[in-house]
Amino acid sequence: MDIRASWHSIETHPMGGWRALAEPALPALDPAKRLLWCGIGGSLLPSETLVRAFGQERAFQNWVPLASPEPAPDFHLRPGDQLVFASKSGKTLELWTWMARLRALPGFAELAKPILITQDDANPLATWGRANGCQILPIPVEVGGRFSAFTPIGTLPLAWMGRDASAFLQGGREVIGQIEAGRGAWFDRIAATVDLLLDAHARGISEWVLMPYAMRLDNLSAWWVQLIAESLGKVAKDGARKGFTPIRAVGPVDQHSQLQRWMAGPRNLGVIVMTVDGKAAPEKLDPPAGSPYPGLASLQGADILRAQAEGSADALEAAGVPVLRWSMPSLSEREVGAFMMAWQAIVGLVGVGLDLDPFDQPEVEDGKKRTFKRLGL
Repeated sequence: MDIRASWHSIETHPMGGWRALAEPALPALDPAKRLLWCGIGGSLLPSETLVRAFGQERAFQNWVPLASPEPAPDFHLRPGDQLVFASKSGKTLELWTWMARLRALPGFAELAKPILITQDDANPLATWGRANGCQILPIPVEVGGRFSAFTPIGTLPLAWMGRDASAFLQGGREVIGQIEAGRGAWFDRIAATVDLLLDAHARGISEWVLMPYAMRLDNLSAWWVQLIAESLGKVAKDGARKGFTPIRAVGPVDQHSQLQRWMAGPRNLGVIVMTVDGKAAPEKLDPPAGSPYPGLASLQGADILRAQAEGSADALEAAGVPVLRWSMPSLSEREVGAFMMAWQAIVGLVGVGLDLDPFDQPEVEDGKKRTFKRLGL
């Protein structure tokens, strides 16, 4: 595939604005206070990914995602809670349900004004925010929801945790810079991955698994699933149904629950085995007498995890399953930013290669319309 020519199609697309990464002015949030994040899909998954990747115990305790509209009988507001209402369109039903629920709870009026992350236009959320004196952190109109990781959707949670949001953005910029220059390690990796996915699609590989061998990256797979599913499951211009089914996994958990199907089931699947390099904190293992693995005393958990990843990849390849080995040099803001931007680029380029528009989601909109009809909204 001619990456440069295909990239031009993305650069000129009305929704190709995710390539430009700005450093917005972010409000100072207290990490000792709960952050109530109301959003769903692309307005939550990047945030959740970064909190789970880089948060410590305090962040895990204080991060409260509010997504599903289902009743929450045990939920109560606390003094000092910080509210974020995130919706690219400003019309998300789940968001407005939570807004209505929070407003009905004791203590809402005493909280600081919510922060809004949305398009700064005439959408209902932005209009409400301006009327109520709320700060609006804008998502550019030309950036789709699932491509919003590098807007305040991603940078605000990083800043709240005291992590390096600038390094996250820099990782994304490095990827874009290499694509535009047509050279570099990221350019080569992206080109090879795009060719692999397009070739696999032509051979009937309709499912791909992302399995990071790092529990902190479990939610990265959830973000990746939405990115793939909403971008590359489409009816093409010629009427053909094309795309991939993305499967969320994390090693070694899914090594024990899904590997059997991947190796021995229908041959319509490929697996991306992802590892994180870098130094792990030293630890001592002291196996008890009678352990079937007395050699554990000379190993560390990081050694075992690496061997599991490599062993699973070897077994999959031996079974004839397409495998993409993806190594992240370290679990850092810069490297995660580069990974997420690389996959945004890969998805865009594969969409062009499949003659799809990777930036729309017409069937999702149809489902929303049917939901509103059932509710009389």
